[in-house]
Amino acid sequence: MLESSTGWRKQTPERAYFSDLAAKAPIGDHSRAEIRRLLNRIRPVLKTNTTQMLLLNILFDATYAQDWKNGYQPIVWLSNEAMARQLNISVNATRAALRSLTDMGIISYHDSANCRRSGQRDRSGRIVHAHGISLALLEARFDELTAKADRYDLDNQRRRVLRNDITSLRRDIMATLEIAKETVKPTRWHSIAQRYDQLRTLLGKIGRASVEHLERMHRDFERFWQALNALVMRDLDKKTDTKASSDGHLLEPTTQPENVSCNEERSCANAQHSGFQADSAYGAERLALENELREFEGHKQPEKSVQSGRRIDLRTVLTACPIITELSAEPLRSWRDLDAYAAELRPMLGVSAQAWAEIRQVAGQGLAALALAITAQRQADGEVSLPGGYLRGMARKAKTGDLHLEKSLHGLLARKLAARQTGAVPIQ
Repeated sequence: MLESSTGWRKQTPERAYFSDLAAKAPIGDHSRAEIRRLLNRIRPVLKTNTTQMLLLNILFDATYAQDWKNGYQPIVWLSNEAMARQLNISVNATRAALRSLTDMGIISYHDSANCRRSGQRDRSGRIVHAHGISLALLEARFDELTAKADRYDLDNQRRRVLRNDITSLRRDIMATLEIAKETVKPTRWHSIAQRYDQLRTLLGKIGRASVEHLERMHRDFERFWQALNALVMRDLDKKTDTKASSDGHLLEPTTQPENVSCNEERSCANAQHSGFQADSAYGAERLALENELREFEGHKQPEKSVQSGRRIDLRTVLTACPIITELSAEPLRSWRDLDAYAAELRPMLGVSAQAWAEIRQVAGQGLAALALAITAQRQADGEVSLPGGYLRGMARKAKTGDLHLEKSLHGLLARKLAARQTGAVPIQ
């Protein structure tokens, strides 16, 4: 501890540094309103508690706008007793909060010879003389604190995106696990479910996780979902292939199925996935589903170069929308085939050429064909009576960024699984 020049107030090296910084503060560079906005942003950055923040606001409210102009000093001479009454706490608690704010480098002291606080203003409100608590550090550290607040806001936004993406991935995984019950052996399914439980355990409390941890877990969940989806689609293809020899209109398996990227849809539910790539060096490699999944990952489908978004497999679309394979005279083996067939399907559904042109303009031809397939299936299920109006509604959502086709697909898959379990309609 260092002794002050007066001998009344003990000093630390940090407090001495902040006092010198406050004495050199460029008062007048920022207005009182700008300081107020900064004050409202720094609580999560400095991790102040409620008492400390309320006390800081009391001190700030005691300053005038002209105190933050060039040639003046924002000094407050309220007594500890007066501040304690406003906060409805003890004087000792007030002193403790002031010490904490001093150690944080938010306030400093402009002491008199006896360390008593006093001050006087003239009729215009200008400070004539003042000794007490100085808020000049808010000006001196304005750029530093603003940069920290900006970084915190960016990290917080990133954290929200990652939490939402992981929640969406977990929802997709749960839906796919339900489908997997019908397509994979029970022993293998239980092994896959155990791997998923391990990932959930590693995730922990998602609301308290750091950005780095969330990014790692996002990569793990993404790889898990891709591998699980690939396994389910492969097993579905085996069943489809068995039936295809007697039913020519079903989709025939292909070695390199084409994909459509959710990135082409401006408002895809997963458009915030920010281009995460699989990290072979991290935990997803340890938590790979099974040897057959790793083998299948070795034969990955061709991917388009996109910045974000997961791919939608054509086989997933045809599984969720079996009406397409029922109506099509030829098997659809690629997205180009689906897009070409959409031109034939449109008049069959009673969709006008104008509505079709509108959805293709705002969503692109690949997503427009997908939207039409979903519309056709929902009409076949009795959920949509006016396909043209429904498709126009999709176009309006695409314009505002509210169209989530991947969620629609998983919803259709979940309903067909439920129907299959009750014996009503088998999954194609």
